[in-house]
Amino acid sequence: MPEAHDQTYIEALGADLAQQNLNALVLAQNGNHQLGQPHPNNPELRIWNGNILAIGHQDPRRITTAANNVLPAHMRVAATYHWHARLTNGTWTRCTPNTDNAVPITVTLAEDR
Repeated sequence: MPEAHDQTYIEALGADLAQQNLNALVLAQNGNHQLGQPHPNNPELRIWNGNILAIGHQDPRRITTAANNVLPAHMRVAATYHWHARLTNGTWTRCTPNTDNAVPITVTLAEDR
């Protein structure tokens, strides 16, 4: 028979999960294992695996505009997506939203004009 948990236990688990996700978000932007590199021309943007992204689920239109403003003249944003990533063994990889320590990101995919 499954063990029954009281409300305090459930709330403590929820708070712990929220703190883990907050910690992952801080790691994505600071420290030795940042998610990509800060973009030199826009501090809000980062470069990861050749794509321009923003930490968090941002307004796709705004991030598309910001990315288009820093791309070379021969390139443009073809699509913008909400993804999630997590740090595993020192490497950031895509993951599902419900994965432990998932960090929401807004990723732009660029193409030649």
